[in-house]
Amino acid sequence: MSQRYLAAVDMGGTKAEGVVFTEDGAVVCRVVEKGGAPFDNGVDYSINNLCKCVDALLAVSPERPVAFYLGAAACEYYMPQFTGALEKYGFEKLRIEGDGPSLVSGVFGHRDGAGMICGTGSALYVRQGDEYYHIGGGGHMIDSCGSGYVLGRKAIRAALRSVDGSDQPTMLVEMLEEAAGVPLWYRLDKIYTLGRSYVASFAHVLFEARNKGDVVARRIFNECASDLADVIWAQYKKNGGAFDLIFNGGIFKNYPEYADTVKAMAPKDMRIFFAEVPPVYGGAVEALYDIGIVADEAFRERFLHDYEEIKKQ
Repeated sequence: MSQRYLAAVDMGGTKAEGVVFTEDGAVVCRVVEKGGAPFDNGVDYSINNLCKCVDALLAVSPERPVAFYLGAAACEYYMPQFTGALEKYGFEKLRIEGDGPSLVSGVFGHRDGAGMICGTGSALYVRQGDEYYHIGGGGHMIDSCGSGYVLGRKAIRAALRSVDGSDQPTMLVEMLEEAAGVPLWYRLDKIYTLGRSYVASFAHVLFEARNKGDVVARRIFNECASDLADVIWAQYKKNGGAFDLIFNGGIFKNYPEYADTVKAMAPKDMRIFFAEVPPVYGGAVEALYDIGIVADEAFRERFLHDYEEIKKQ
């Protein structure tokens, strides 16, 4: 019996990554295109980039996939638009979800669990049976907790207040100016023109200033870590106790001291794991589930091996 081909795409604010793979986990092709979160760029921009990714993926796929799974940030608010864009491809099986379920599936498989993403944005995603929801993650204008964007915004705000004399001195002033190449507090137009990802790009300055002993940076670090821990506590109370939780996202990966601080502020009996697989693998697990197959260890090992090999090409 010949192997069936399946496809999965993970799309965030920065990139859209797609793979085509077989039932036994062989990754046959991979593409990376621009991403785009609807809250940041508008739904038309996001869907246009998604279709570019799908077109590129199908162009190099040896056969048309029978199942397609999409995990995309904030797509649940624009489901008619995303569904309409993907239905035209005529996949036999099609499922579209936010970017939380694939994070859970990448570590636990298709079962209950929770995942906290902390990158440019942040949220805690929970899957319990057929129910899926998030705590936090209202977007950067409302509630993105201790995300890269919030860390960067608070660092810039502290520097601005230091410059105008309304808050205490901080080495963030000089460090942000060096990182940006311009004094940001006099170039607010640049911040507003380049938006959320630009602000988040300065999160590293806050961590560096904290490591150098800056009191203001340390305060912001602790405030943001506490915000993320509060989200975990909220689900802990709702759940009636400890639950399995995965940490993922660029901020957690690049600054483990931040993840460790959040973990230390969370309930002591929490079972917290760090994701060591790409989010698109979780999408592959879900696409496989949609054709009636549960991903086993052999599937996982082959997929991750082939994925790393194909990345090198």
